[in-house]
Amino acid sequence: MNLGLFLLIIRSRYLLVLFTLVLSVATVTILSIFAPNQYVAETSVVLNLNREIPLEQLGRPGQISSSYMNTQVDIINSRNVAKRVMGNMQMADDPGWQNAFQESESAGSIEDWIIAVLLQNLFVELPRDSRVIRIGYRAYNPEYAADLANAFAQAYVQASLELSMEPARLSAEWFDAQLKVLRKRLEDAQARVTDYQQEKGIVTEDERLGNETARLNELTKKYVAAQAEAYDVKSRQLGENHPEYVRAIKQEKALRYSIEQQKKSILDLKQKRDELDILLREVENERENYESTLRSYYQTRLESQFNQTNISILNPARPPSIPDSPNIMLNILSSIFLGLMCGLSLAVGVEMMNRRIRTKSDVDKMLGVKLLATV
Repeated sequence: MNLGLFLLIIRSRYLLVLFTLVLSVATVTILSIFAPNQYVAETSVVLNLNREIPLEQLGRPGQISSSYMNTQVDIINSRNVAKRVMGNMQMADDPGWQNAFQESESAGSIEDWIIAVLLQNLFVELPRDSRVIRIGYRAYNPEYAADLANAFAQAYVQASLELSMEPARLSAEWFDAQLKVLRKRLEDAQARVTDYQQEKGIVTEDERLGNETARLNELTKKYVAAQAEAYDVKSRQLGENHPEYVRAIKQEKALRYSIEQQKKSILDLKQKRDELDILLREVENERENYESTLRSYYQTRLESQFNQTNISILNPARPPSIPDSPNIMLNILSSIFLGLMCGLSLAVGVEMMNRRIRTKSDVDKMLGVKLLATV
């Protein structure tokens, strides 16, 4: 279809196009006039990510990642926040909400229905390269719209605080259970040291070992002197049965035996000390593990009780004085465009269903004859 034929069709069926246009504008205008006013209240929250927060070990980057900000938007739009709003405002017990739920004939529970309605009328906007999040709510009452917008902001702060505190609380509970186990292990290790000392009779092990070593040195000196005396006796050739010879040999053997027994005693003491050192190191390791876990426990315990957040309400919502919808002028302009498009489409559609001769080429195509002249 060329432009000329299209204009001929519109000119011949202009009444249909005009009727469609008038009908569309009139319908939209009447609906807009009688439609109930809807108000939008808006609040804004700011994320103070550059502020130093106590107990926070990892600093935040200066440039906020888009994923982090989008996550905050998802949190505001979550059922968790909507459920908090419902609970804070006691909507499930409100007769107005109960009547609306009964009229809706919803198959689910009233809580699920209220949450769905709240999320349906909520909108969250995140400006580009900004730490400010705008939270808006649409309602038929301007005061109620402002109350719900502020309620969503407060619920978002509460949910964000709980999300940051909950992991620390769970960690504190886990550390509490581990401390009981580590404390028992430390007590068992200390008990083993005490039992070993009592069993082996070890009180001051280093002092006893020093005394035994000194005694070994003294016996060694005496043994050297006895060897010298025996050598002297042997050199004088007194005979093996001579009393002085016998006494020197016996004294040498006795001292050699004493030295061997003293060495065994010292080795036994060293072995006991090594075993005691192992037990003491075990006690020290258990004590270090316990103290390290205890410090971590205190850290997470403080974090789980830290009830401050980096989110602040920048501008609380106020009841709007002008309704957001319906916008009568915008609706009329839209209806003019849509009515005109519908009228043109309807005119072309009717023409295609009831084709008429409007141009010279239509004579040849539709009648199969040659056009000789036109008057």
